[in-house]
Amino acid sequence: MANALFAQDIPREVNATVVLQPMLQLNVNPDVKVEFGLMEVNDDLYHVTKQPEDVMFSVESTTNWNLSVSAEHAYFTGTKHPEYKIPVEFVGYTIENLGTNWDNGSFSNILNISKDTIIELAPEQTQILSNGRRNNKGDRDMNSFIIHWSLLFENNALRMKNYSHYFLSDERFKVNVHLTLSETLCASCN
Repeated sequence: MANALFAQDIPREVNATVVLQPMLQLNVNPDVKVEFGLMEVNDDLYHVTKQPEDVMFSVESTTNWNLSVSAEHAYFTGTKHPEYKIPVEFVGYTIENLGTNWDNGSFSNILNISKDTIIELAPEQTQILSNGRRNNKGDRDMNSFIIHWSLLFENNALRMKNYSHYFLSDERFKVNVHLTLSETLCASCN
């Protein structure tokens, strides 16, 4: 005699709650610095011996974000003679968007205030990139950038003369720079 066992399928409903935290990740070399070299060729005439190197970075985010730039100190210091200093406003920068998130004004994904103008480096945090009308969240392919540094007085002899008392005959100057990524705290942002 054979006995057969039968199971009855009873549907059950299971409720689960998942709390997702926003992710913000800045991908950049942790030692971001601006370094340049100057050499006096003649009285109040200087030659740039080392240009500041560009800095590449990207942002990966599940939320909208802002990026600020600031110098660690108010002055560049000489590498040979640390007692010699130049104000950080001597250098400016622009941020070029290499990603697919559009950075052309407040109605795009990213509002880039350095897109059409050079911003002076400052010890205070200066918000450079922020969320536009569209979302700026995304991966590194969407949010990839490069900072281009420039000596603001290199092509302006009158302004260079104002800074000439800071220079030695041959010196390199440097300062560390901070990139600060933060979540957009805007209730009306998409």
